[in-house]
Amino acid sequence: MDTILYVGDSYDVKEVLAGSNRRIDAVQNGMIALNALSDSANKYSAVIIEDQLPLMDPSNLIKQLEHYSKTPVIAIVRSDKRREEILTDFENGLSGWFEPKGSSIEHFNELLDSCSTFINFSRALSKNHRLQINSHGLGTILGVSDSMQKIYTLLLQIQEKDVITILYGESGTGKNLTAKFMHDTSKRSKKPLISVNCPAIPSELLESELFGHEKGSFTGADERKDGKFLIANGGTIFLDEIGDMSTSLQAKILRVLESGEIERVGGAETHTVDVRVISATNQDLNEKIKDGKFREDLFHRINVFPVTLPPLRERKVDIPLLTYAIFKALKKKHNLGVTYIDPKAIDRLIDYSWPGNVRELENTLERALLICNNKYLTEDDLGSVLDEKEKNIEPEKQTQAEEVTEDAVTTDASPSELQPQAAETPVTKIATLKEIEMEAIKSSVERNKWNMTTTAEELGISRMTLYRKLEQYGLRSKD
Repeated sequence: MDTILYVGDSYDVKEVLAGSNRRIDAVQNGMIALNALSDSANKYSAVIIEDQLPLMDPSNLIKQLEHYSKTPVIAIVRSDKRREEILTDFENGLSGWFEPKGSSIEHFNELLDSCSTFINFSRALSKNHRLQINSHGLGTILGVSDSMQKIYTLLLQIQEKDVITILYGESGTGKNLTAKFMHDTSKRSKKPLISVNCPAIPSELLESELFGHEKGSFTGADERKDGKFLIANGGTIFLDEIGDMSTSLQAKILRVLESGEIERVGGAETHTVDVRVISATNQDLNEKIKDGKFREDLFHRINVFPVTLPPLRERKVDIPLLTYAIFKALKKKHNLGVTYIDPKAIDRLIDYSWPGNVRELENTLERALLICNNKYLTEDDLGSVLDEKEKNIEPEKQTQAEEVTEDAVTTDASPSELQPQAAETPVTKIATLKEIEMEAIKSSVERNKWNMTTTAEELGISRMTLYRKLEQYGLRSKD
């Protein structure tokens, strides 16, 4: 059973904690909390700090706790003043926050679960690796979810090893950031990291970009030029979306990996380079091998140590943490007056599927913040951006539905056979996605006799989302 250190004296939070099947050590002020952590820092899975404290204010306590242990810290927020302090608290080690009147109990329990998972992961690490883990994740790679902790384990295993690595993952999952972390924490960190976005460079120019060219080797080659491999010598080269590379160029990449030798385009001189290769793709390379579009021998060379980055929809527990990190960066970038994010807005972000992953989250937050006219970012501010995204998808869905309908009534029959018949069966209406969703929710909630917890679990959504959907579709209990 997890043990939580609670700093404060509020009945509502104690009641929530008592119902979470967790052991609670309650202290009333920050000084006692620091003493408790100094005596047994590894005992606690999380520290929960109230909105107001005697002797030491919450922000100061959070700052002090960073020096005592790696235990995740959650702040209770009850006032506008504390909301405005949250960004600074995150800089000082805060892991998350909970607003009793604005956030769902499910959100609070998710925070506690993620803290527990993270602290157990940290305890399992070696002392050397534990020093590199903070309450937010591994370096600049943020996340406390199970899937991200598996990534941390893999990256720490090869941190000091010069191993060829390939990163798998959908667009926007952070492959570039991961490659940078791998380089920055390797023995090659003082040498260059050169990133190459393979599909962004025309195939006829990519060879020259990678290996360089001699003067006069082609039209426009006015002087000798070193390629990315020579520039990265001693360091790391990151080949992003290697699956889009032509097979002829793949053969030359294979040569570099096997012999370390390259030749400039139009040149005869062979150069030896010492480069660590990290590649990445969002494609299934095995399928490309079957289609003859990717060399099997190259695949086996780059697939020595594969790392698969999870999509954001599979680690939604990380969304609040990522949101605040992005919020902080955007606030500084645009000199924004927005001071905090409403918890209901966070819930809205958690509900969204994020097909564009973290990159889409960044873009969505940036747009929402730029149109926000309030002191804080509301659910409505985010909703206007997300609703627009969904509207852009709807016409495509409608077109597809119309095509299906047309196909259903198109035949090779003669004109006479297409004349209306007296007892003809009417054309079946195709249900929209919203109608299907409403019916699924209605059936589930009625089947479970309007038990919100059971219904939410059955549908795989939070109770907050369930309540919002019931209100959206006007569904009410008859009792």
